[in-house]
Order: sequence, then C-alpha cells, then structure tokens
Amino acid sequence: MPEVRGGSPHPLRASDVGRYAYCARAWWLERVAGAAPDNRAARVRGEQRHHAHGRLVGAARRQTRLVSALFWLAAGLALALALSLLWR
Repeated sequence: MPEVRGGSPHPLRASDVGRYAYCARAWWLERVAGAAPDNRAARVRGEQRHHAHGRLVGAARRQTRLVSALFWLAAGLALALALSLLWR
C-alpha cells in the first residue's frame, strides 16, 4: 500500500472509526499491534448467522407488504361490491 501524507502506511478507514468506537483496545490490538483475534471461527459463524437472519427479516418484510396490499385490494373490492348493491 502506498504511503499516505503524514508517513502512515495504513490510512484510517470509516470502518476503523466504528471499530474504535465499539472497543478502542480491540482496534488498537488488531490495527496497531497486529494481533489477530483467537475466536475467528466463532466470528465467521456469527456473521453467517447474522446474514441468514437478515435474509429472514427481509423476507418477512416483503410478506408483510404483500399481505397488506392484498388486504387493501380485498377491502376495495368489498366496498365496490357493497356500493354496486346499494345502487340497484
């Protein structure tokens, strides 16, 4: 990676700010001291579960919108039927 102004070979990224805000010591150990976390396998499993849960939440939101649209369609049809019966 090319050197950045100020002589630092590692530019600060936006994700670094979030990691630092969450735990400054963990950020320092990983970013500055070069220590890798021991529980990498657990973190990978956690990320996979997080993504799977996110997909389920997305599917639930889509289903909720579909049910809502079908409800309003049925309500509109019922209203149209009621009005047509009243106008006879």
